[in-house]
Amino acid sequence: MEREYKRLGLVLLFTLLPLMIIGFMKTYLGQFPNFEENLGVTIHFHFTISVLWISLFIIQPMLIKKQAYQTHKVFGKASYFLFILILISFIPLFSKQLAFNYLPLVILTASDIVGVILFYALSIYNRKKVGFHMRYMIILSLVFAMPAIGRIFSHWLEFSFIENMTAGLLVEILILSGLIIKDNLNSKNYFPYALGLTFFAIRHLLIYVAHANI
Repeated sequence: MEREYKRLGLVLLFTLLPLMIIGFMKTYLGQFPNFEENLGVTIHFHFTISVLWISLFIIQPMLIKKQAYQTHKVFGKASYFLFILILISFIPLFSKQLAFNYLPLVILTASDIVGVILFYALSIYNRKKVGFHMRYMIILSLVFAMPAIGRIFSHWLEFSFIENMTAGLLVEILILSGLIIKDNLNSKNYFPYALGLTFFAIRHLLIYVAHANI
């Protein structure tokens, strides 16, 4: 693992975990064990698989740091199964968004699915190019983190949908621009982060256009 990323596991532990807890406290975790009936098994399934993914993002770089390469490979192969499960879990959620008939929200959910497929596929394709593999996984972790961040904006700060989207875009720009600058200063190839930034920019552009035409 590159020297600049040796603490990646700890960074993700102390960012992703608190974000998940705070973000989903009002809409999900705070209801435990008496969840609202309208949540349904599909929400529980999607949340559980998402938590497993977040756990994987945290554990994998820690295993690399400890040079537990064989265990890292085992968890990596397990992600193939989790990848299928997360896509399955998106189906009822996306169907619900279509029924809700609000195009910006449909685009948001669809872009989450595209982001998961795109950056997971790129990370697996580049699994032997450790630097690229790691960077695509970092972007994938950001795709998973944004729903929690969005819930902080909407449920804790009471942002409107568009205010939420704008704040989320600023978070994505700050994180990915910071990583690009970091890699540039260390003479590393920051193409994955540039691609991630482009993806999020296009996503938000489509959401803004859809919202403006309602």
